[in-house]
Amino acid sequence: MDELTNLLDQLSSSKKLDRDRGLTAFLKWVESLDPVSFTSLTSILESEVDKVKKVTRSTELIDGDFDYPCKWESHYAILAVFKVMVAHPWSTEIFCEMVKDFCIASLTHTEYRVRIAAGECLGGLCMKFGSSIYVDIKDIILSGIRDNLERDMAKDESPNIYLEEAGQIDGNASPRTSTLMMAERMANFDEHTKKIFHDTAGWKNLETFMKCLQSVIDGCGVHFNKQINQELLDLIFTALTHTNRFVRETGYQVCGSLVSCNSQALGSEEKPDKLADSILIFGMQFAKHLASGLADNWSQVRLASSQATRQFLAALDAESMSQYMPLLLPRMCLNRYYVAEGVRIYSQETWRKMAGDDGKLLVQKYIKPTVEFYISQSEADNHAVREAACSCIAELGSKIDKECVRPYVPSLLGTLKVCFEDDSWPVRDAACMASGNFIYCFPEEAKPYLEQLKPLFFENLKDNIPSVRSGAAHSLANVTKVYESELAAELLKLIEDSLKAVENQKANTDKYGGLEKGPATYSVVKQARDNDADLHTNNTMYSCGSLAPKMGRGGSKDKGGCMHSTFRRQAEPWEVAEGCAHLMSELSVIQTLHQPISALLPLLAAAVSHREYTQHVVLLETLCKIMPQISRNIGKRLFKPHLELFFEPIFYSLSCDNALTSSAASQCLNHLSNYLGPNILRGRVEMYNPHLLSQLQANVMVAPM
Repeated sequence: MDELTNLLDQLSSSKKLDRDRGLTAFLKWVESLDPVSFTSLTSILESEVDKVKKVTRSTELIDGDFDYPCKWESHYAILAVFKVMVAHPWSTEIFCEMVKDFCIASLTHTEYRVRIAAGECLGGLCMKFGSSIYVDIKDIILSGIRDNLERDMAKDESPNIYLEEAGQIDGNASPRTSTLMMAERMANFDEHTKKIFHDTAGWKNLETFMKCLQSVIDGCGVHFNKQINQELLDLIFTALTHTNRFVRETGYQVCGSLVSCNSQALGSEEKPDKLADSILIFGMQFAKHLASGLADNWSQVRLASSQATRQFLAALDAESMSQYMPLLLPRMCLNRYYVAEGVRIYSQETWRKMAGDDGKLLVQKYIKPTVEFYISQSEADNHAVREAACSCIAELGSKIDKECVRPYVPSLLGTLKVCFEDDSWPVRDAACMASGNFIYCFPEEAKPYLEQLKPLFFENLKDNIPSVRSGAAHSLANVTKVYESELAAELLKLIEDSLKAVENQKANTDKYGGLEKGPATYSVVKQARDNDADLHTNNTMYSCGSLAPKMGRGGSKDKGGCMHSTFRRQAEPWEVAEGCAHLMSELSVIQTLHQPISALLPLLAAAVSHREYTQHVVLLETLCKIMPQISRNIGKRLFKPHLELFFEPIFYSLSCDNALTSSAASQCLNHLSNYLGPNILRGRVEMYNPHLLSQLQANVMVAPM
């Protein structure tokens, strides 16, 4: 059995890649064994277990040093081998009983990877022998979960507590180094910071006991359905409300396994008794906790709950599903717009699987709880949730039957008005787009709010964030379509004044000048304040991966987090002009405004001729992007008289060093050539300046349409 020795050495390697390769090699080797060799292998493994038992003991602190007589990798190797062996049809009950005892003893090992492997091995035993294994070890697993739910904060401050979690701290550093470092850090934390730390750090053996329960449930499959009772659910539901996010995440994964017992039964020959079906008995309890997880502040918990929710719904027929829709459907809808990509994509796929082509009808059926949930989420501390809520509200106005949404328009517009003043620019942008859409779809109901919202639209139009300015222009155009007589003249005057004001733009604008508290966050500001000690002392500690309340709602002063940013500076004249340039483009779709927009083109050309400031290339880029749209909207008759005014800025942009501006100019020339005709454009360029023909021809060759 020299080959077995080599495989065990590889499985005991300190490198994960070697361990994975060793497990693959062991799987192939076991498949090649005959019954006699397999029996001999079990005897050898029993002796290996005896060796490990002799040298493995609880970690102790001896004369200030840690003593680890047996590497955790050796322990892990035996469990990995056992997981393969118990799945083999030749493994005996006596051998599996020995494996079960060894796994139970390993559930409290100091290394979390050993504990995980022990749970997976017990899951393999359940797959082989059914729920009888769970009945034998149930008290051990459940007591392990119950005993670790609470954590003694005073005890946790001592270095010894980290001996039990040394494997979770640093996979490369020695346990002594990692433990002492963590103990030193904890000694310097105040009480509030220690609490936050325990909310986000590992939670002793609780998470791994939960993982063990999940492995056992998955192993039992449909046969576990009869083991589900209120006592078990109360314990699991306690984990779902635990302060530690990792525990909550694992708890929802366990819930997913529980509800999958019923979905497996639906597809099996052995149908569960309807009275014994845990989904039907405990369904409302599951739904309430799943709804809570779908709105959790941590993305990982949201994703775990989303996965469990999909499994929960898959286990139900249409009739049973309807009673849980008021709770689950609004949350599933909102997560389709959630900032975390994994949650967003998974929720969109779940929606397609569950709703099919009837998504609109489902939202209309449950419109009241949906609107109430969206409004409540617009008040969340988490700025990403508020952004998603605004996007969902916009969707209600554009996709759902207007008569269904009409009764809720006043409350939704009131909500959007509050979000319009948010410290987070994505929230303001989403609220602006949603407000413009609602006013366009419900002009009569929205009219009382026009005077309140108009100044907010104008503020967004000159925001420091380019996408916010663009969104405000689009929204103002929507508003103008329904309130043209009230708004058009004011907007045209605003555009005229803003384009003229570019001549007052200061040269070499200081990007960090004039900063003051308020909205309009942008990343460059962070560099100007990174070394401010007051901002990083005696504050709540958040993980960079969390979605803590980093930006306040509607001017709130209660903010925190490593991405905290609430700065505003006075808008520069070029920024206001850039927003108005977008507005010109958006208004050009309104036929009655074609003539006034055409009359403003000379002012636009004059505005982009000022290049004393660094950011002039941004305004030129915008010009090149909007020119094709304006020309097509107002028509050739109104556009061609002003064409030559824009040749100089377009060709200047084409040859400038800024890649985005140069690319926009190239595309602009191609669009104009396609719209006006290549020969006409070439002739007009030649009349203006023959030296520009070479650049025009080169652009045709480099970037053809």
